[in-house]
Amino acid sequence: MGAQLLQDIYLFKEFQPKELEELSAKGSVKTYNRDDVIFSEGEKGQSLFVIRHGTVHIRTSGKKDDVDVVQLGTGAHLGEMPFVNDEPRSATAVALERSELLEIGYDALQAHLDKHPATAVKFYRALAHFLAGRLRATTLDLSFSREKNLRHF
Repeated sequence: MGAQLLQDIYLFKEFQPKELEELSAKGSVKTYNRDDVIFSEGEKGQSLFVIRHGTVHIRTSGKKDDVDVVQLGTGAHLGEMPFVNDEPRSATAVALERSELLEIGYDALQAHLDKHPATAVKFYRALAHFLAGRLRATTLDLSFSREKNLRHF
């Protein structure tokens, strides 16, 4: 079941079936209930997650209130940023309903990529495309917000 889940995830699309099996075997499925914190902003990241079933809310702490970032559902991945830059978590992830997540430790993922350099290239390329898309969307959102704010003056 884990290999099939990973196969449908953008980051792992180029992996061969055997590599998906090996990698998913290194992960474990964890169940979270509504309002359970999966990880917290500021903590050291040690795993990335794939939502097997359920919904996860991502939020950051603002100066006055929490800021809603995104709501993710079945088949989405989260927690990949600290894998790339070893920085603390930039947001908090909370289950919005009973959710099952496949957790893959960064060490297991890195060992797998070290063992399969060609796959590592595919993975890092997919990750770069994903993060570039996220940056592009953020830039558009900020541009729209700035334009909207300037119209009020």
